[in-house]
Amino acid sequence: MVIDGFVFTQEIAAKKARKEAEGIQYVKSKVDMENPQMVLQMYQKLLKERVFETPVGLAYMKELQNYLVQNPALQGAKIEPIVLIKTSEGGMGQEESIEWYAKNLEEIKQKERVANFRKRRAEEKLEQMKKRLWASLLFCLFLFIVATGMVVITMMDNHPNILNYENKLIQKYETWEKDLEQRELNLKEQQE
Repeated sequence: MVIDGFVFTQEIAAKKARKEAEGIQYVKSKVDMENPQMVLQMYQKLLKERVFETPVGLAYMKELQNYLVQNPALQGAKIEPIVLIKTSEGGMGQEESIEWYAKNLEEIKQKERVANFRKRRAEEKLEQMKKRLWASLLFCLFLFIVATGMVVITMMDNHPNILNYENKLIQKYETWEKDLEQRELNLKEQQE
């Protein structure tokens, strides 16, 4: 299930993320983003009560944190880091900062980019190999047609060649022999 751009494989986590997405919409409707003090108070309250636990809620908390850090009106104010609690669904049951989570998320994204690059590269190589295969098949077909044509021309040719020279020579000598015999007969007839 996809909620706010995050994919959830467990239905329980997806329901929790959906509730957090609704909670985010409620908070956005109540908080005046033009009032940095109000945003800071809401941020601190959300942190203290640990309202958000899924990536959907934590991403919103990081968005609020970035807004507060970059706001010149709050310069020098203590903006607490976001604490990530890994539950039994997530694994270990220990606390880590949102920075750790963001770092790991960036590593995951980097791995996905590398995997996508490798996949595209493999697809390109496969496509090149298919093109080469078709080109070689067409070239082989062309050579086969040329060779067949040469054999056909050679077989139909009246001049002696490597395939029929013996038969041609025998036929030629037989023709000469018949011609000589015919001349001899003609000469004998004339002499008689």
